[in-house]
Amino acid sequence: MTRIFIALLASLLAASCAVVRTNVAVTNTLPAMGSGKTVAIMPYAQGPAAPDFQGNAAKLAAHFQQKGYTVVAPSGGPAPDYLAFFLYRIDGGTPVNTLEGRPNPLTGTIITHGIRSTYSYATRRVYMRAVTVEIVDRARFRPNDSASYLAARVYSGSVTSDGACSTMASVIDPMLTALFADFPGQSGGIRTLDVPADTACGQDRFG
Repeated sequence: MTRIFIALLASLLAASCAVVRTNVAVTNTLPAMGSGKTVAIMPYAQGPAAPDFQGNAAKLAAHFQQKGYTVVAPSGGPAPDYLAFFLYRIDGGTPVNTLEGRPNPLTGTIITHGIRSTYSYATRRVYMRAVTVEIVDRARFRPNDSASYLAARVYSGSVTSDGACSTMASVIDPMLTALFADFPGQSGGIRTLDVPADTACGQDRFG
């Protein structure tokens, strides 16, 4: 019973101090605050949006509003001042040896005193996650002209992280928090930020 209690306490402590370690890179020419400027949030790629896009876009919208922007619909009303193209993605994970950091764990058998037993290096999967937000000045942007996109782009921010959490739902909030912690941020700057997370995935401190 004592061992069970200690194990449970350790897992609770691990969860309570879980963080998502993020790397944030920014280039921008935006003012420090939105000052009532309107922005519409759109999927970065053409085609149908991901099923969770609207929910994640609402999270992004809340951060914009805290910075003084008014979030509006992309169409059906007055043209917005800015278009914010929003992309997030996660890979399939990479097995990592927890003892030696090897990408491919070794498995096999070992014979000791005539007793054959299986052995393997303990492994976990590390997932790479990325969030990108690019803002363009709508008045200077022509949708069918890729060159105009670059000319009209006034902000590009990216957040990357890696950890045990295998879904964006687990990390999208801390990653957006990291992006807007110093929004729009120093142009050309790169910073690392540990953001507290509600839950940890597995026993890792970094979610």
